[in-house]
Amino acid sequence: MKLDGKATKDLSSEKSNWANPIATPPYYGYPVTSHLTFTYGGVKTNTDAQVLSTNGVPIPGLWAAGELTGLFYNEYPPATSVLRSLTFGRLAGTRIAENLKPKGS
Repeated sequence: MKLDGKATKDLSSEKSNWANPIATPPYYGYPVTSHLTFTYGGVKTNTDAQVLSTNGVPIPGLWAAGELTGLFYNEYPPATSVLRSLTFGRLAGTRIAENLKPKGS
């Protein structure tokens, strides 16, 4: 077995593909509270987390992330909404902040 320099210790199984060292500061952290609830279907959004109208056009000033965006229609693969909520929550927050900046700044 070839070692890649990425490894975990004291685990019952090797998971070297999951262990990535964070060796260069600065380091940032924030508390996260997870809830594995969701809606089947949910509101329709685009890749910028904007909520779309029934015509498929972004509704100005309206973004969505997390459980209300749905995603699953028949079955739910456990825990898949957590990363999606974090990703689109950050994206929605970034887009909202950009829209709050005065024009031309």
